[in-house]
Amino acid sequence: MTTKALCSSNPELWFSTKNADKAKAVQICRACPLQDECAQYATDNRIRFGTWGGLTEAARRGRKPRLPKPPAVCGTQLAFWRHRSKRETCNTCEAWHAASVEADRRRRLENEHAKGGTKTGYQLHMRLKEQPCEPCREVNRVACERARQRRAAARSVA
Repeated sequence: MTTKALCSSNPELWFSTKNADKAKAVQICRACPLQDECAQYATDNRIRFGTWGGLTEAARRGRKPRLPKPPAVCGTQLAFWRHRSKRETCNTCEAWHAASVEADRRRRLENEHAKGGTKTGYQLHMRLKEQPCEPCREVNRVACERARQRRAAARSVA
């Protein structure tokens, strides 16, 4: 579905030299669904005249053109986040992301094991869908038991 810009009904207003017309054009632009794209187009193409995306000639003078985005190769972090920003699904990028997340969790789990097993280690085991090691399981069991005791103590006081 293509969205129609609000300025397409009266183009003279956007190129007027009168301050009142410029102010009205800016006001109409603020309600336009294409405001950001329009302003960026005028900036990137160095359009000197008219009101574009709610920016007058004077307002656009200080803006710098955006550099073109480099192409993103699927299976990289950049490509994954570009697909996500557009709500797209790419099997290659999704597989890369899943492998990246798993590698990061395994690296973090090694750090937790170096500490002798922790509750965080237990949670990482669970997220990796694997059986927790004995040190992590024992730390988690002790933490859960302390939490049960605190809840029981809070109920008995109330």
